Amino acid sequence: MDNLTKIESTADAAVAEEEVLAATELGKFKDVKALMQAYNNLEAEFTRRSQRLKELENSSKDNAASAQAENESAPSNGTEVYSGDDFIRAAIADEKVRDAVIGDYLKNVAENKGVAFLAGGASVSAKRNSPKSIKEAGELAKAFLK
Repeated sequence: MDNLTKIESTADAAVAEEEVLAATELGKFKDVKALMQAYNNLEAEFTRRSQRLKELENSSKDNAASAQAENESAPSNGTEVYSGDDFIRAAIADEKVRDAVIGDYLKNVAENKGVAFLAGGASVSAKRNSPKSIKEAGELAKAFLK
């Protein structure tokens, strides 16, 4: 065998090896074309979902802005209506309200000292139940969420 034939056979073997490696790395796809088609489908779906999310965010902002405009345009009769964080800020700013809330909290804490969980000094032991596979973890999560 001459050197040129050895180089050609080595190059053919390298190309064949790369093809085998590429085929094993494609996972469930039979060839690169199928992989590219799946990628393009995913990309199109991602774009559709991103656009839908943007539409929902914009409509949510529009709804919030119109609700705020309605609240601001409503006539005030001397009593203000707060919601969410505004209510908390207003309550903290008013010293009488803040003192009343803290006093009520402290009174409840003093009255409810808690319940003893164990009697007689014995502890309860339970077998630890940890999943041994991802499938078991998924089943435990489903059972927990039900």
